[in-house]
Amino acid sequence: MPAHIRPLAALGLTFALVACVNDAAPLDPYPFVGTWDCEGRNLVLTNISYDDGSQPLPIRSVSQDGRNYNLLFSSGTMIALAAVTETGMTWVSGKTGNQRVCRRLS
Repeated sequence: MPAHIRPLAALGLTFALVACVNDAAPLDPYPFVGTWDCEGRNLVLTNISYDDGSQPLPIRSVSQDGRNYNLLFSSGTMIALAAVTETGMTWVSGKTGNQRVCRRLS
């Protein structure tokens, strides 16, 4: 490739890669956003983070199937939030399968 075209090709590739990434949170909050009591363990969820009291984790991606949500983190860890309503949901560990019934605090 001629030297004068290389920077343009690299720039085009950069734009193509940026167009494939969608890290922006939705304009409206997800239904799971809030503070939850999950059988004595408090969770704080935002559109972009998950905090179980140990260390806040940025949410890498969210997939939805009806009232169920899968949250994927940078580490590859995943959790599921099942049957999310205004007042409750079920938290499920993608690693162990453990489940907790959660009620909304705020």
